[in-house]
Amino acid sequence: MPASKMNYSDKINELLAQLPDFVSDFIYNFGRVENYATKLEYCRDIKTYLEFITNFLPKYCDKSIKEITLKDLGDIEVLDINRFLTTLAGNHKETTVKRKRASLSSMYGFFVATGKLSRNPIAATKTIKIPEKDVIYLTNDEQRILLDTVRHGTHLHDSVAKVHYIYADRDSAMFILLLDTGLRVSEMLDTDIIDYNLEDCSVVVTRKGGDTQVIYYSDECRDYLDIYFSSQKAKYGLSNSSLKFPAFTTTTGNRLGVRAVEMLVKKYVSVCLPEKTRIISPHKLRSSFAMSFYAASDNNILLLKKKMNHKSIQTTNIYAKASDTAMKDSRSLLQGLR
Repeated sequence: MPASKMNYSDKINELLAQLPDFVSDFIYNFGRVENYATKLEYCRDIKTYLEFITNFLPKYCDKSIKEITLKDLGDIEVLDINRFLTTLAGNHKETTVKRKRASLSSMYGFFVATGKLSRNPIAATKTIKIPEKDVIYLTNDEQRILLDTVRHGTHLHDSVAKVHYIYADRDSAMFILLLDTGLRVSEMLDTDIIDYNLEDCSVVVTRKGGDTQVIYYSDECRDYLDIYFSSQKAKYGLSNSSLKFPAFTTTTGNRLGVRAVEMLVKKYVSVCLPEKTRIISPHKLRSSFAMSFYAASDNNILLLKKKMNHKSIQTTNIYAKASDTAMKDSRSLLQGLR
């Protein structure tokens, strides 16, 4: 198990030791085993909920959170849960409250599905509607400027430019792959060289939620991947039988982490698109792909939904709303028909 996942596992076990046994039942049996970060957030959210129960609901004030039973959980009223969510809203962002509500709904839903509870009271609470925000992304021209900097070190300060050749192949392959496919950074970084089929320009990735999917990339992206993987094979003496090796690594051969990619995006954007430094993150490269693909595919939102691995078309629809191309192009459709 990678060190980062070991850290998550240790933190999860530390929290579970403070929580009732039924929480362990939920954490270890719900969702993908590998979703350590999500499970850690569940533990934290459930602990916050149980602390509210024992501190603010008179019926349970004599209990510690460790003593709360599954029956107690089932007896909580909708009004009490709404009080909990309202209390959270006074100290947290709407997105945080929405996430905590979703965590509790998942827990209650799990125990209803397994027959240990008869109802999910979260379903009767008010849903939290988050106001839509503008989609932040790079235009095609801005993407070209960014990729030019990544490939050639354009705009980089002298001291950084001198050593850019060490990272150019890796970073070029990585940035083009992200902008070419809309992969989440974590999905890309979890891949190994063996997952890539350069002949048909595809890679097998494990998507958010645990599904495996074949993703296709462009010929240009394949060429950059080929250059980078060839250098990696030569550097580390990799044979065809030893290609279960991280696709993207540090200079010492360790799997690259999400934080490192965040720093790389900031490094390149800050010199070539300085006005975008504060707002462009790795996830915005995914948004950039979505906006570019939506326009280039003649507004094919269903194909974009599949590309983005969205569960709901409503999630994909934010890109349709953000693009006024279709509205503008359709302005004269009825001209001459009347």
